[in-house]
Amino acid sequence: MAFLAYEPILAFRSSLTPRNVYRLVSLHDRVVSARCSDAIALLRQNATNQRRFFSATTKDDLRSGDSSQRTKRSAKTHFYRGNTYISSARAQNDYLLGVGDLEDLRKYSVRSAYEEEGILDKMYRLSDVQARSLLVWGSQEALNRELERRKFDMEEDERRRKQLSALIGHLKKSVKDQSKKEVHLEVFGHEKERLSFFSGSAKIVTYAILSNAAVTMFKLAAWLYSGSSSMLAEAIHSFVDMLNQGLLAIGIANSIRKPDPDHPYGFSRVQYVYALVSGVGIFFLGAGASLYHGIHGLWHPPHLQSLQLALVVLGGSAIVEIGTLLAAIVQVRASAHSAGMTFREYVRFGRDPSAVAVLLEDSAAVVGVAIAGLCLSLATYQGHIVYDSIGSICIGSLLGCVAAFLIRRNMDFLVGRTIDSAKLRRIIEILENDVMVRSVHDVKAVDLGANTIRFKAEIDFDGREVARSHVSKLNLDSILAEVQTFTTVAEMEHFLLNHGERVIDVLGLEVDRIERNIKKSNPECRHVDLEIL
Repeated sequence: MAFLAYEPILAFRSSLTPRNVYRLVSLHDRVVSARCSDAIALLRQNATNQRRFFSATTKDDLRSGDSSQRTKRSAKTHFYRGNTYISSARAQNDYLLGVGDLEDLRKYSVRSAYEEEGILDKMYRLSDVQARSLLVWGSQEALNRELERRKFDMEEDERRRKQLSALIGHLKKSVKDQSKKEVHLEVFGHEKERLSFFSGSAKIVTYAILSNAAVTMFKLAAWLYSGSSSMLAEAIHSFVDMLNQGLLAIGIANSIRKPDPDHPYGFSRVQYVYALVSGVGIFFLGAGASLYHGIHGLWHPPHLQSLQLALVVLGGSAIVEIGTLLAAIVQVRASAHSAGMTFREYVRFGRDPSAVAVLLEDSAAVVGVAIAGLCLSLATYQGHIVYDSIGSICIGSLLGCVAAFLIRRNMDFLVGRTIDSAKLRRIIEILENDVMVRSVHDVKAVDLGANTIRFKAEIDFDGREVARSHVSKLNLDSILAEVQTFTTVAEMEHFLLNHGERVIDVLGLEVDRIERNIKKSNPECRHVDLEIL
């Protein structure tokens, strides 16, 4: 059986002679060529038919003109609006239909994306609204004209309202500027009164400059006669004090300048700048030079002469320095009493850097004179020159400590130091006790110097109380009658916009009133910034 299955295959293999193979290939080529010819002929026939069809269509279009093209374009721009719905407010605003015009139109329940699930809005079909607007207004052109007219009237009303608002704002700004000027004069007075505001500090600084100038000359003369390092350190000390107090005088003169556009908060902090420079001068010139001469005297002891004359000069200097120190103590004590602070607290945190600087410099001067007198006495009666150099080193160390304290103190004020916590609590209580204020947040109060405080807070106002303040000034019966006459949404919108603007004006007046209360209770709060949450 297997042999019989393979028999046809063997017969086919025996027939595959070269001549038979050539015949088979030729037959295959003829079949493929015939099929390709038939396909090409069919394609040519289809192309001819398409040319004829498009030629006929073009002739028909030329005969009928552009009507078919317009039909095609209109068909392309046609929109299906059978499932488009609009609200009642939009129907009244965009198509100028009244509530009565919409009563007999069919309403559809449409799900809203802005409401909770399961709640449906009542809407109108857009095509029904458009048909009803054409019925009410007669034509689309009449509706468009009315829409344009109302738009123009609204823009004119808005333009007049903005002009009126700008005028009212200008008047409010003028009144507020005048009130600020009155408060400014009340606190600081006119230019002469402003100068007298610093009369205490200015007098102390002037007296210190004159006394240190005289003492410097006497100490230099005593050093030239005696050659004492302690006397030279005291002369340098007095000379540096004179220069530093000159800087304090310049700071006082500049701090009372009026604010300008480049410096809206004034120049009160200039005092701290010059006081800081004064502290740096004491540190480098006074302390540095005294330490240098003291250390140099240890390695190269000077030859001392006329020590009795040096002691006499130191005694006279001590009398002058003590007088200046007492005047500075009186001034600082008075300033501390007016600020409600103790003497020690005012020295550390007081706002008058000039009086405090004079106090500390004169205190160091008196102590330095005592150190110099003690060291000269020891050098005179024990015959050890090293005491004189030790006195110079001690005076330099004393000046370094005073300079470091002044630098630290004035740096804190320049960076921005907060006011006393008790005073800050009193200001916050004024805000919290006001009926318009719901809560107070982010309170900041910075001392600007020269009895000037900048206060800032974020206020959460009670909206109901603000609105009640506005409503209390209105005749509610007349407003109710006016509202009942409204027939369109535009009239209601205009009414609400007007009263909303008046509520904002009331809020601004309440902010001004609270600021005046703060400034009245705390005259040094010249800059009050209240932000509405």
